[in-house]
Amino acid sequence: MSDFDWAGRPGFDAWGNLSEEVEAAVLAAGTAGWRVVFDEIATYNETWRPVRPVLMSKSWLDELYGLSDRMLQLLLECCRRRASTAGELRKLLGIPEGRVEFLDDAEPLGDHLVMSGRPDILLTDGVPKFVEFNVGSDVGSVWDSEKVSARFLELFRNSGVSSLLPVEAPASAVDGRYSAIRESLGLAPGARLTMVFRTDGEYPESHDPEKLVELLQPFVDRGRENGFDMDVQPVDWLSLDANGELVGRGRRVEAILRLFVCSEMPPTVGLQAIKDALQAGTATLFTSAASWLISNKVVFAWLWEDADELPAADAELVRNHLPRTRLLTPSLVSSVVAEREQLVLKPADEFGGSGVVVGREATPAEWLQLVESGAAEGLHLVQDYSKPDRMVMDFVHLSSGAQERAEVPFSIGPYTFGRRGSGCYVRIGSQGEGEVLNLKRNVHVTGSLLLGET
Repeated sequence: MSDFDWAGRPGFDAWGNLSEEVEAAVLAAGTAGWRVVFDEIATYNETWRPVRPVLMSKSWLDELYGLSDRMLQLLLECCRRRASTAGELRKLLGIPEGRVEFLDDAEPLGDHLVMSGRPDILLTDGVPKFVEFNVGSDVGSVWDSEKVSARFLELFRNSGVSSLLPVEAPASAVDGRYSAIRESLGLAPGARLTMVFRTDGEYPESHDPEKLVELLQPFVDRGRENGFDMDVQPVDWLSLDANGELVGRGRRVEAILRLFVCSEMPPTVGLQAIKDALQAGTATLFTSAASWLISNKVVFAWLWEDADELPAADAELVRNHLPRTRLLTPSLVSSVVAEREQLVLKPADEFGGSGVVVGREATPAEWLQLVESGAAEGLHLVQDYSKPDRMVMDFVHLSSGAQERAEVPFSIGPYTFGRRGSGCYVRIGSQGEGEVLNLKRNVHVTGSLLLGET
């Protein structure tokens, strides 16, 4: 893996290499079809939409899958060097008892914890930099990114673009996750599977459970195509019946696809019912809540501490692809304040870019206050700043139809299910919104199409 020349073999987006004829055809197709492509896609920008997909090299994405899988294994191994159970790891991470719902402190730290994941990767001069690794079944946008890729592919075929630019969609992450569920839980064909979601999150339509059940129905249909007896339910619809079995609207719930983050959940009848069923062994969960612990960014700091003791290839991978990450302690405050433009401040166990501050985007006074408060609170980290590459993207204005080309930041999220790479989530920044790609900065959720080698 370390032999791959990331800087010399750029493969994220081939847009700059297309001829004027092909570029014009792609933009014409996108201008005509973007509304269909992004219909009911859970993207967060309410002003603009991209009019083309990201055009990745297939071989480059395969290399990224391999790099991501090894990084995921290194994170698990790093935790295992320090703890043997979920409870031991939770205490080392400074997470209070009860904060992570469904967590069994006695659960061993096994390979089953890394059956589902998605990193957030930036490119710096073409070199992948892992700035976050989301571990667990709650990794987002699997369905949305796949739909965008499939719809762009259909648009290209219907408009004739594919005759000028042969492309294919990435391997299905939706199907990959179903395969991992069957493998991880040991389910037989026809096994009952219920996708469960929260109704208090930021996902569009999450506060309207009936609407979200309707939107997720295609996911259920694919589950049935993959051999499951499947349905979808919000947490709030679940309860225990007279026999103590977990049910939702009269239907038995046995294997649960956890489509939600399992921390800081409001207490409800449904939440308690899931807990009781898991404890009684009448229901199983994909993935275990302990997988959430592997996502904690403190593990990044531990991995950097361990780098000198790792095999040479793994040490090189950490140093080249994981920006140096350190726990923010009071003793580091003065140096962190002085190095504002070279650092990023992050809370340890948030996700989706929440709470992340790029030092060069803050004033010296703001940075001082944030660093001092972060050191006092604890469980904050500082990570070396990696200047993110930008991509050229064409956007269309939702109301006026006006088009605009801009250089914007991006992050890449190759999915891994059952230790196999599939799909690829791409998050694109908005004009003038800065480098942190979180939901509050109007990011675009999109997908990719793959090009063979030329």
